[in-house]
Parts: sequence; C-alpha cells; structure tokens
Amino acid sequence: MPQPKTSAVQIDTTGMRCPLPVLALGNATTATLEGSIVEITGDCPTFEADVRRFCSRRGKTVMGVRGEAPRLTIQIRF
Repeated sequence: MPQPKTSAVQIDTTGMRCPLPVLALGNATTATLEGSIVEITGDCPTFEADVRRFCSRRGKTVMGVRGEAPRLTIQIRF
C-alpha cells in the first residue's frame, strides 16, 4: 500500500505580533502529514522563541533558522 505523500507548507506571518504567528502556525498545520516540512516566516521580536516553544510542546523538530533578525524563516519537520 502506498504511503501518503508529505507536503510542504509555507506560512508568512510578517507584520503579526505575538501570539498571532504561533496561532497561525497551529491553524495552518492542523492536517499536516507527519514528515512534512513547514516553513514559517515572521518578524515579531519573540518569533523564534515562540516557534521553538510551539515545536517543543508538540514534538516537532526545528530544522533550521535563516534570515536576519527581525525577519526570520524557521523550517520545521512535522
């Protein structure tokens, strides 16, 4: 039986402030398949810390962070 394909999700939360980026991440990934890669971009001062906390609580893996503060893109494996 074929395995479901993983997907790539991109979320841009530029201009949003805490807690909206993490809420958007949660809402956009409710049906995300295990193994999928999610990239979220944001510029909130607490963006990276908030996303890392979200990942830690949900057992997701932060694969990398790129960009220059305040605008960062975080890659997450679901």
